Amino acid sequence: MTARQQAEEALRRTRENLSVTAQLLHAVADVLSNHEPTDPVSIRSLGRAFTQAGAELLAQYPRAVREVALDRALDALPHAPAVRTALTDGEYALQLRAAATAA
Repeated sequence: MTARQQAEEALRRTRENLSVTAQLLHAVADVLSNHEPTDPVSIRSLGRAFTQAGAELLAQYPRAVREVALDRALDALPHAPAVRTALTDGEYALQLRAAATAA
């Protein structure tokens, strides 16, 4: 196993111990930072990231868990800076990761 694979596996195991809400915020941050991270953050990029991350992560959970996790993740967004063009998707991803620790 390469060093990168080891790091990814350690990250995966660590995230398993997080709440579903925190996992979702991290997954959204992953999408933002992996897809055009230097583009300005926008409602469109954030919506795309939530849609993709939610489809991948939340599909494994019952509907009630999905709804609560999504509601809590959206409630956690004010802990990150408001969506504005002065931030890039990558910078906003960092703020989402910080918000995930509080979720």
